Amino acid sequence: MMLISKRWSFLFLFPLILAASFIFKANGSEGTIALDDIISEPNIRVLLIKSTNQLDMVTQTAWVLQTMGGEKVMDLPEKTPIKLSEKNGIITVEAGGKKVQLPELVLEAATPHGVIEIKKVPYGVGWWWENAEDRTYEGRLEIRISHKGGMEVVDEMKMEDYLAGVVPSEIGSTSPQEALRAQAVAARSEALMALVTGKYAGPNNDIGSDVESQAFTGNVKRTPASDEAVSATRGLALIHEDNFLAAYYASCCGGHTEDIRNVWPSRSEEKGYWNTAIFDSEKKHKYDLTKEDDLRLWLKEDPDVYCNPNKHKVPAWASKNFRWERVFTADEVTTSVAAKKDVGRIIAVKAIKRGPSGRMIEVEFIGEKGVYKTGPELTIRQIFDPPLKSAAFVVDTEGPSNRPEKFIFRGGGWGHGVGMCQTGAIVMAIEGKTFREILAHYYPAAKIKSIY
Repeated sequence: MMLISKRWSFLFLFPLILAASFIFKANGSEGTIALDDIISEPNIRVLLIKSTNQLDMVTQTAWVLQTMGGEKVMDLPEKTPIKLSEKNGIITVEAGGKKVQLPELVLEAATPHGVIEIKKVPYGVGWWWENAEDRTYEGRLEIRISHKGGMEVVDEMKMEDYLAGVVPSEIGSTSPQEALRAQAVAARSEALMALVTGKYAGPNNDIGSDVESQAFTGNVKRTPASDEAVSATRGLALIHEDNFLAAYYASCCGGHTEDIRNVWPSRSEEKGYWNTAIFDSEKKHKYDLTKEDDLRLWLKEDPDVYCNPNKHKVPAWASKNFRWERVFTADEVTTSVAAKKDVGRIIAVKAIKRGPSGRMIEVEFIGEKGVYKTGPELTIRQIFDPPLKSAAFVVDTEGPSNRPEKFIFRGGGWGHGVGMCQTGAIVMAIEGKTFREILAHYYPAAKIKSIY
């Protein structure tokens, strides 16, 4: 019989308590959820590494090696190198001149906020920026055999400590304070939603640490400013219809945000994003970006929207994302499409349906032997390697019209476009907007509530 420790009982009960107790006070738009006597800051379990046969770590403070049941196996003083390897479902730990073998294990700091370094942590897996780097972490590391084989590493910590590692990873530690605060509230909303719904959960974790949920890099990108943003917004989250809003965000919307139903049909029940797609500005624009001709004009124009580097001061990393161009030979497009379906040499690329931001929902690649139709947004982008920055693009050709030699993709934005445009949020902060104004702009159907 499995026993649930007191540490874990909170997390198992949290969704039930929330569902039964989600009651708002009626005193103003920022009422408080009446859970203060029941729920304090929760823990969250973050999957750091999915599967590996070898791990190298170095303690930065004193840590303790334990069994999963809490029995101490070994003290690990500061600056102790640790080597872990897995073979046939057994983990071998070499540290301090000793060697032990365990089926699973826990590494826990001997003092509050103790730090350990993990070497070569993979990130961006499956994307063009895939790489690995050394990262430092706090919390309680649980290391088990993954269902995929090899070892998985899960870091359990307090919610606010988790957010301190998310905010600078997602929007950059040098962003202005109000943008950092907007990111903190959005990230907290996403994490609380994940705890309640199990949306990103695995057998031993509540959320991931990469782009499939939210980027979490431990302590490596934290600064006093990013920590301040988390602390200043402690417990604040976005609420829509008595539920946590899944607070999506992307690097650059290209001047217009997108409706969730056009990006993730499987998430179309999330009504907090219905009919909230907007031009990223205070003024209205005349274009209907669902129409090809209007989108072409929009991409050529220099509109006054927050994420436009020609109109506003944007971070250097964002300056090339507002408008972009990719050129492919006919052979390159044909090869990319053939990996999905062989329709012969591609002779045309035709948008069938677009969302309000101009992002394609459905596209046809017309070949000499047939047609390949696909969608939605991310699927279209991932036809190519590396993927296109967004699906808000038009296509021109060079060469004979019936058999082009080149395809020129001209587009706008980087990412899905749902929710907060991080570039726009930074500009709004630079121009004096508060984090509440930023969040109201990008999540107009949500309210900010204090959860704990």
